[in-house]
Amino acid sequence: MTKTTRNHIAKEKIACVSLCSVIVIFVLLYLYFLSASIVHVVIRKEINQDMVSVHTSISELETEYIDAQHNVSDQIALLEGYAPVTDKVFIDRSNPSLVLSDNLAQ
Repeated sequence: MTKTTRNHIAKEKIACVSLCSVIVIFVLLYLYFLSASIVHVVIRKEINQDMVSVHTSISELETEYIDAQHNVSDQIALLEGYAPVTDKVFIDRSNPSLVLSDNLAQ
């Protein structure tokens, strides 16, 4: 073998080894990014479940707040002297009054 063929074989060996190492690095990077994306999907699902539970607890607290607010309003009204109404009449047209009249000139 001549010196030029030895140099050519050496260059091919170096190129082959470097290409194989690049392929191995790319395979390892692919596996890393694949596992990282799976971990992120699992974490996202857990966060969504936590968000649902937080929204549920907020809704329950809002319901308790509204009930407490109505109780306080009723207590304040009773302290002011108002009485609860049992018979509700919205409009009564039996006796015309100044506000509710037929506007007929007599």
